[in-house]
Amino acid sequence: MLFLLHRYKIRLYDGISNCLENERRVIMLLQFSFSNFRSFRDEAVLDMRASSISELSNHVRVSGNDNVLTLSAIYGANASGKSNLFAAFDFMANYVKYSTFIDISNKKISMFITNMLQQKPFIFTEKNRKKSEFELYFTIEENTKVTYYNYGFVLDQKGIVEEWLNTNTKTGVVRGTEYKMLFKRKRNKDLELANSIMEYKENLLVSMKDKTLIISLGSGLGVKVCKEIMNWFDNIEPIDCSKFYQEEIDANSFNKTIYENDGIKNQVVNYLRSFDASIYDLNVEKNEGTDDEQKESLYSVFTVHKTEGDNKRVVVPLSEESSGTVKMYHLFSKINSVLLKGSVLFSDEIDIKLHPLLMRNIIITFTDPVKNPKGAQLIFTTHNTIYMEMDLFRRDEIWFVEKNNQISELYSLDDITDSKGNKVRKDNNYQKNYLLGRYGAVPFLSSIFGGEDDEEI
Repeated sequence: MLFLLHRYKIRLYDGISNCLENERRVIMLLQFSFSNFRSFRDEAVLDMRASSISELSNHVRVSGNDNVLTLSAIYGANASGKSNLFAAFDFMANYVKYSTFIDISNKKISMFITNMLQQKPFIFTEKNRKKSEFELYFTIEENTKVTYYNYGFVLDQKGIVEEWLNTNTKTGVVRGTEYKMLFKRKRNKDLELANSIMEYKENLLVSMKDKTLIISLGSGLGVKVCKEIMNWFDNIEPIDCSKFYQEEIDANSFNKTIYENDGIKNQVVNYLRSFDASIYDLNVEKNEGTDDEQKESLYSVFTVHKTEGDNKRVVVPLSEESSGTVKMYHLFSKINSVLLKGSVLFSDEIDIKLHPLLMRNIIITFTDPVKNPKGAQLIFTTHNTIYMEMDLFRRDEIWFVEKNNQISELYSLDDITDSKGNKVRKDNNYQKNYLLGRYGAVPFLSSIFGGEDDEEI
């Protein structure tokens, strides 16, 4: 995706080179909800606000008047819908960032964007529901000022049915006042705008299209609050770890930064040496004129190793390193970016090809107030239950996705109660109980290859 968007100059993510922007700005996700998307028929709510439980209090950060978690791990069987939870978040982010490009003159890129932003409703029902809904609550903190936002939209196959943006302040939330409407859009209804942005109404109405969001359009027109929300979406990092580090253009941007900045390169070398001490240095070479369409140089990366005894330097193309090392290399820009900005990294299967102890270090980094002073958040799907035994999670940080009758449902360990209404105890063996099926969200196992009558292949 990034290759095609970059080729047509629609948007270029510059990896770590932009990490130092908005240095005093912190964003925190409070809640993400959606409905009627892929395997989720009913509303699913991922809540990053801490419950009243007491364990691992260092995982909790204060944002405005809320205690917010920096970590959520999502478990579930294969085909349960874990990836669809990630996909819903990714879909919302992409719709905000690219909805203004749906009807651009270039047919190839317009078709690509249209397909990427195509509604994907739940299909396992006699009468398919027509509307899908996506909604966020989050805070933006600049210096000591904390602003709450509530943003969402509803869409169907024709386009946007509803869209809204509401706001509140830390003081307003304390008083219990309702969120203030900034804009409200509803199909076949007049566009409602707050007085602060009323001056843009004519331009918005002239430019508004069925499938284009007000947030996307307003950002392009210079509406300050729309730019603020767009910036929130630009700063988050949704990554599908089964393929993200294969994106050559995204990788090239990171390689270019290392080529131009020795300080960043040294950080990456130290990071790689934390799990492979044989790596001594990185060499980055600039390949001039290798992509005529991009009119831009591509960069090649080599790891430098020292051999024992004779102390020789051996240069190895990064592509020939282990898949785990390659993945960790590309993860650096994403992790470092959200830590510097205090934003959100939402990943599907971030631990693929990684040793559990490497993943443990990543988790600890996000929960450590010293290493993560801005409260960056990590949300990830996984199958690896060993993390449950490493004393890494609070009960409200462990989430499950279970599918019943083709319908995916999302709930946290802290939501589970027994027949007497008692919650799961914090001294329980989470891993053992989960694998025994006591929390649900595990595979229903039968013989993989069938019974006695199977024919030999």
